[in-house]
Amino acid sequence: MKNSASFNSELTKFGIGIFETMKVIDSKVMFLDDHLNRMYSSIEKLDLNITIDKSELKEKINSFSQKLDYKALRVSVYDEGYNIQLRDITYTNNNYIEGFKLNISPIKRGQSIIYNHKTTNYFENIYSKRYALSKNFDEALIISLNDEVLEGSMSNIFFIKENTVYTPIIDKSVLPGIIRAKVISICKKTDIELIEKIIKLDEIKNFEFCFITNSLMDLMMVTRINNINYKKESNIFRKINSKLKELYYEY
Repeated sequence: MKNSASFNSELTKFGIGIFETMKVIDSKVMFLDDHLNRMYSSIEKLDLNITIDKSELKEKINSFSQKLDYKALRVSVYDEGYNIQLRDITYTNNNYIEGFKLNISPIKRGQSIIYNHKTTNYFENIYSKRYALSKNFDEALIISLNDEVLEGSMSNIFFIKENTVYTPIIDKSVLPGIIRAKVISICKKTDIELIEKIIKLDEIKNFEFCFITNSLMDLMMVTRINNINYKKESNIFRKINSKLKELYYEY
C-alpha cells in the first residue's frame, strides 16, 4: 500500500477518500477504535475501492504515533493506499476561557448521505470555516435549506437550557462525531437529560448556553452565534467536561 497518491488516484481526480483526525497524547491515539470503526463503516456504506485492512492500518497508526507528545494525527485512506500526517493542535487556554464565536455559513446544506461520512472532499467545510474567520468569527455554523441547525464546519453543536442538553438529530446532513457520541454517553450515565431533535435557526435564541465538540478541541464553549449571546457559565457543561477528561485518564 502506498503512502502517497498519484495523478491517477481517485483521491487526486475526484477527491474520493475517507479521513480521520485524532488526538495523540503521550504516544496514545485517543479513541482510535472509535475512529477506525467510523472510517470502515463509511468505506462499506459508500462502497469505496479501499482495501487496506483495519488491523493493519491500526498497527501503522500506533507505530507512527510512538514518541509523540501532543499532536493531531490525520489518516486518509483511498484507492491507492493511505497517508498519515501530523500537525500541531492549536487550541489555546485563552480559547477555552473566552469561548468561540460562530458565524452562520453562507452555504445552506441539502440532504445527502455524503454528509454522514468524513470524506476527503471537504471544500464546503473549508469554505465555510474561512468565511467565518474572514468575518472575525472562530467557526461556522451550517444550517439546512429549511433553516435547521446542523453542525459546525469542523464540529458538532450542543445547547443547554434549564439543565437539559439539546443537540441536532443525526440525519442525512450531520456527521456522527466521536466526541459527540462521548457527550451523549456521559449524559446518559450521569442522568443528565439529553434530547436529540430538530432545532430550527429561530430557536437558538431561546437557549442559555452553547458548546461545540470535535476530537481535537474536545468541548469548546460558544459565547455567540452571529448576534445572539450565550452565558459563559454552566454547571452541566462543567460536569460533562470533567467526565470527558476522566475518559482520557482511563484510556
